[in-house]
Amino acid sequence: KKKKEMITNGFIYEVVKVVIDNLKYLNLVELFKAIAKKIKPNQSDEYSKIAVDIFIVLKWIFISMLIYLELNNSWITFLVWYLIATNLFTYFYYHNWTDESLNTSNFNNDRIRRRFVNLILAICFSNYSFSYLYKVPYNSEFSWVSNKIIGDSFIYSICNSITANYDIVKPISSLAISISTIQIFISFIFGIL
Repeated sequence: KKKKEMITNGFIYEVVKVVIDNLKYLNLVELFKAIAKKIKPNQSDEYSKIAVDIFIVLKWIFISMLIYLELNNSWITFLVWYLIATNLFTYFYYHNWTDESLNTSNFNNDRIRRRFVNLILAICFSNYSFSYLYKVPYNSEFSWVSNKIIGDSFIYSICNSITANYDIVKPISSLAISISTIQIFISFIFGIL
């Protein structure tokens, strides 16, 4: 069967499919969903959604604490980059890749609205996480006109995500330009999803 699929779909697609289908196991949200399934195996779908919501809330609290306390070290920065990447991957995987997400016959009003809410939350979380990166670990890579770095980093993140100019914050190094470009690229991907 695998050989027939490779002939039908080509080997590049089959390799990408295997990689994408297995990347989900590197995502912390899968741990939350597995715990929910253990707690209530007969209601795993409903509890899985609650587990996802709890994970989303905890991500927001985590980034908020990092911003408020201005916590910074290489492990925290890595974790924030990980959350940004898995945030994008999770939205893509569960809303555009799985067989269930492509099956429109089970779309009801609540499912469509939930997908929209999740999209908005994913975009906002990405922008919020980038504002932390701009404000704390990469602060010296940017020029800041005012002393309101907390607000300015968030406004810059929002403006950057929609490729608008915000002259109060400017990237002053190639690293800053790279980070800003990655954010624009991620925002573009959300736009096409």
